[in-house]
Amino acid sequence: MANADQEHIFVAPIQKIWIMRCVDVPRDVSVAIREAAGSDAKHPPVHGFIEGRPFQSTLSPAKGGCYRLHVHSRIWRKLRVDAGAVVEVTLLLDQTPRPAVIPEDLATALGAKPRALAIFNTLTLPLRRQLLWYLESAKHAGTREKRVKLMVQRMLERDARKRKTKTKSKTKSKTKSRKKMVREIH
Repeated sequence: MANADQEHIFVAPIQKIWIMRCVDVPRDVSVAIREAAGSDAKHPPVHGFIEGRPFQSTLSPAKGGCYRLHVHSRIWRKLRVDAGAVVEVTLLLDQTPRPAVIPEDLATALGAKPRALAIFNTLTLPLRRQLLWYLESAKHAGTREKRVKLMVQRMLERDARKRKTKTKSKTKSKTKSRKKMVREIH
């Protein structure tokens, strides 16, 4: 198994994919990180530096068994670079746990709506962390309260869409079964 503390340094161009900026991790670095990550090889957590700016992120799968590193706008804007710029990346596998600790006000609001809490708990850990960052970045108490209400509302909407999709698929399968029975009778 590869060394999890190994530092990987490489140079790569920033790419623009839709509105995101990213860097493709070279194959040899991707293989070493996959071996070191073990069971968490699909989206391994990493940290390091891009042109000296520290970051924490999660790698995404890319083509050919490689990974892709998304570069946050806080980094590429500070560096005053964009797509096409070549940057030096220092990458390390992050072995420290990154829990998504729910603040008390959000926990209370989600607890009042069990379905919203259930949907929130089904979200991926990176998405939950992003939502919590959005909540924590509110500068005023009123803004924070609005964001808490909005999150609960969005979780309930997500639950409603999920239920609607399940109902549609059940209805379609019942309709197919009925049509099949009618064909068999005739």
